[in-house]
Amino acid sequence: MDAQLPRESRFDRRRADTKARILDASNRLFAERGYAATSMGDIADAADVATRTLYLHFDSKAAILLAYVDEWLDAYVAALVARPVDENIASTVAAALQTMREQGWNDNRAAHDLAAQHPVIEFMAEGPPEIAGHVLQRWIAAQDAIASDVRLRGGFAADSLVPRARAGAVFASWLATMLAFRDAFAGVPIPRESSHTLGEQFIRELVGQPSSSDPRPHQTTRDKSSEDEHDDAAEQEPDPDR
Repeated sequence: MDAQLPRESRFDRRRADTKARILDASNRLFAERGYAATSMGDIADAADVATRTLYLHFDSKAAILLAYVDEWLDAYVAALVARPVDENIASTVAAALQTMREQGWNDNRAAHDLAAQHPVIEFMAEGPPEIAGHVLQRWIAAQDAIASDVRLRGGFAADSLVPRARAGAVFASWLATMLAFRDAFAGVPIPRESSHTLGEQFIRELVGQPSSSDPRPHQTTRDKSSEDEHDDAAEQEPDPDR
């Protein structure tokens, strides 16, 4: 008879549910108030747990933030590697982000709708280096996992660059989205799109498949006049072979 796996205890389920409420509440408060203005007591109140219970799970705000990053990234990688390995990477990213939305991740908002800059974005260039360092290390591990999956399922040779290129494009689209949100809080105009939509647009740009709705640079009157003058001069230039 096969040995049966132990069932998850009620205590484990309650602990996992409490942790999920804490991470969801913290992420919501960070987006509404910012990292510095959010206290551990605020997070406990929003998660409907006692402050003592909160500290049994996490010893600091940074620990809560990084736990959220870890779980989000694990879910994203799982959604990515669940896609067909021969699918265009832009389609893979779009489908994975759709899966994240269906799973209830509440990160799909536009920068213009946020009252405060999320600490992951805020600390990318400044702030506690251990937070930015942790996020980068987790993304390196995620790229390793994505590249390894592509190489294995796609049957690529050991020296093929394709697995790394696909994994790198995923990271690049995420990073570009975070930097675009950072631009928005610095007063730089960006499209009024959600983070997922921006991520999909960035990955299409990276692989050379821009959306037909993406804004393109418009030719100025001066540029057009210069081209017309150049064309006129070319027409008037005598042909040396004549």
